[in-house]
Amino acid sequence: MLYSGNIDGDAAFLVIPEINKLEDWHYKVIKDISALFQLTACNKINTQDFAASVIMAQSNSTDTILRYCKMYNFDYAKQRICLAVELNNSMSISSTRRYIIRDIFASITSWITNTYGCKVFFLKTHTHYVLYLLFSNDVSQETAEYQAAESAKKIHQFFGRDNISTLIGISLYASDPQQISKAFFQAIDAINLGQKLYPAEYVFLFRTIQVYQWLSTMPQENLMEMYMETVEPLCRASNADVNYVQVLRTYIENHYNISKTASDLHIHRNTMMNYMARIQELLPYNIGQPENRLKLQIGIHAMYLLDKQNES
Repeated sequence: MLYSGNIDGDAAFLVIPEINKLEDWHYKVIKDISALFQLTACNKINTQDFAASVIMAQSNSTDTILRYCKMYNFDYAKQRICLAVELNNSMSISSTRRYIIRDIFASITSWITNTYGCKVFFLKTHTHYVLYLLFSNDVSQETAEYQAAESAKKIHQFFGRDNISTLIGISLYASDPQQISKAFFQAIDAINLGQKLYPAEYVFLFRTIQVYQWLSTMPQENLMEMYMETVEPLCRASNADVNYVQVLRTYIENHYNISKTASDLHIHRNTMMNYMARIQELLPYNIGQPENRLKLQIGIHAMYLLDKQNES
């Protein structure tokens, strides 16, 4: 049996009864014929089955997940990152627009494969379009995350040409079959929390908002206590000339590199050294110790989350 599915979950079937055992050349002919109808071989399931049985079912056993992956040719042995795409105006999409969306995703899939050489597994849930980028095991996490982010930008660019706005969430990099479903929900969480934290953005990495997801579950008084014990003195000492929290944040983002931080802030290296000396004076603990640096990072995140909560 051959199956044709589209992004809306519609399906068409071409059934060829096997009265006598087919030879290899028969299958080649069938494959050529199927191309005319845009049909692809499938083991009697469609993407809605895969979504329901693997993506949405977070408590399935590994054996069940592997069985569905094999049935639907999902290469579960590869490293993967999930991209969830949300179309802001999807509720009012006409049939013509659906064909446009289908063609855009076909173009995007081809672009990703041709540009990065990774496989793309595409499906649609009731709420999102989903792409799993499947990487060979020699691709590093850093490279995979970069390629996923660039793919997300390309998705936004392609849809922008047709005035379709998008929000895109990117999961963590993983290979465990149990992470297939988890990656989808990470991408969804990245969108949901990311658009609250960064309303001007359209691509959200779960890795960058993961700490906010954790902090958002804490009572506000705990967040405030965390802020007061870390960066509040820096906020109080900041003025029109220098924002000590911004200096510290940039210093942390640059992996504690004084020269790079000074360059990013467009100040002289000696000025940066003076700022860091002043920050140390304002804080009651040694900022050179790893545990204190971690505490300050969390304090900066807590401050940012409190600011966003106050805005809303």
